Amino acid sequence: MKVKEIMHMADRVDSNVSISEAAKLMEQKLIGSILAEENNEVIGIMTERDILKKVVAKGKNPDEVKVKNIMNHPVLTIDANQDIVEASRIMDRKRIRRLIVTENDKIIGKVTANSISRNLKFYLARKSLISNEYVRPEY
Repeated sequence: MKVKEIMHMADRVDSNVSISEAAKLMEQKLIGSILAEENNEVIGIMTERDILKKVVAKGKNPDEVKVKNIMNHPVLTIDANQDIVEASRIMDRKRIRRLIVTENDKIIGKVTANSISRNLKFYLARKSLISNEYVRPEY
């Protein structure tokens, strides 16, 4: 199963907006992360966890802190045609839960650990039917 089959849209926000503004957008769109861009170029990614650890837990004012101050950069990418098992390996190795999906060096979406785990059983079942034997995922 290819990454592009299970990816989601990757919403973006200017890196100079406040955490409050970005968090409101994330809440409206029901997303757990957002890409940060500068001059229409993606320069990082901010997650709910970043907001909790780097703003809330430290008692900082989310109206004063900018996305660029807490985002993770550079973003880690995976080609849209890569297998979801490879995406899972990268996430495990890098201890992350999201990868930015690219096609021809352009960002086209994101894939999450949750979307991989939800789809892995279908992937393994399909592999098993094709090979007629149990396929154990490699990690």
